[in-house]
Parts: sequence; C-alpha cells; structure tokens
Amino acid sequence: MDARILPTWVTGDRNLVYLTTQAQASGYLPLDSNADTVLAARIKLGSILGGDLPGVPADRRFYSGGGGSVRGFAYQAVGPRLSDNTPEGGLSLAETSFEVRRMITARWGVVAFVDAGSVGVTEAPDFTNVSTGVGVGVRYDLGFGPLRFDIATPLDPREGDSAVQVYLSIGQSF
Repeated sequence: MDARILPTWVTGDRNLVYLTTQAQASGYLPLDSNADTVLAARIKLGSILGGDLPGVPADRRFYSGGGGSVRGFAYQAVGPRLSDNTPEGGLSLAETSFEVRRMITARWGVVAFVDAGSVGVTEAPDFTNVSTGVGVGVRYDLGFGPLRFDIATPLDPREGDSAVQVYLSIGQSF
C-alpha cells in the first residue's frame, strides 16, 4: 500500500490552495506451490481537493494511459481532452489492473492483463467514462527484475486512439 498527501499553494495572479491525495494497493496470489502462476491486482485512487480546472497547473493534474497505468492507450490519453485532442488532465483518478502471470522457464514468462481507468474533472473519481485495455506480454527475468514486452488494445477507443499500443520496459507493471 502506498498513500500520499501533497498540500500546494499556487501564488501569482490569483491564489489557489489545494490538497492532492493518492493511494494505491497491490495484491498477489500464487496459484501453485512454486508460484509459477500468479494472479496480480492493483487499484489506484486520487483526488485534488480544493482545486479547480484550469487553476491547478497542468503538470499537477492527474493523467492516465500508457505502460504504467492503462495499457492499450497512449501515454496520458485516458480522460478529458482539449479540442485538439491534447490530454487535459483532471482532478480525480481511478485505475485498476488485473494480471495472470505465468513462468514458462526459469527466465521466460508470459502475462495476460486487463487495465481500466478514468480521469475526471471533479474531485471525486468519475466512473462514467472508464477506459479499458486488454493485452498480453512476454517477460524475461534479468535477475533484478523482468524485461517486459506488452502489446495491448483499447476496448473502447476514441477518435485519435491507436488500435494497438506496444510497450517495452524494465520491472513489473506493479
């Protein structure tokens, strides 16, 4: 479990005081005695309390989409967008991920996953516009963590979303 609280005071043409809260929990369930097959789950929630759009600076808003959040979507592509399709960010965040991880050999493994998330313009997480992606991946154990190759597709693409996203990274997704 990880929880964070960040108070912020923006000064300048106008003053804005807000509080960013965020919490994440992950769980793992081995399905056999050697833990060759593992079910993994993650949930993440966030809220910016006392802020408003556009008062909260863009780099302090919540974003979702990409290899570390909702695979199947481009980086920061989940949530509100400006008229030119640029991600706007939001005041709330909800994400969840489910994986089935299976080791094939001592170094090689495979994974199937479902990720979902939403970014809202209100303080409370908004579950009316949830974006969901599904995919599969290959893992190679480097000794200190896996090298990950994932391919995913959005189940509910919007205009401008690619049909497939490919991710290459080091370390578990969560």
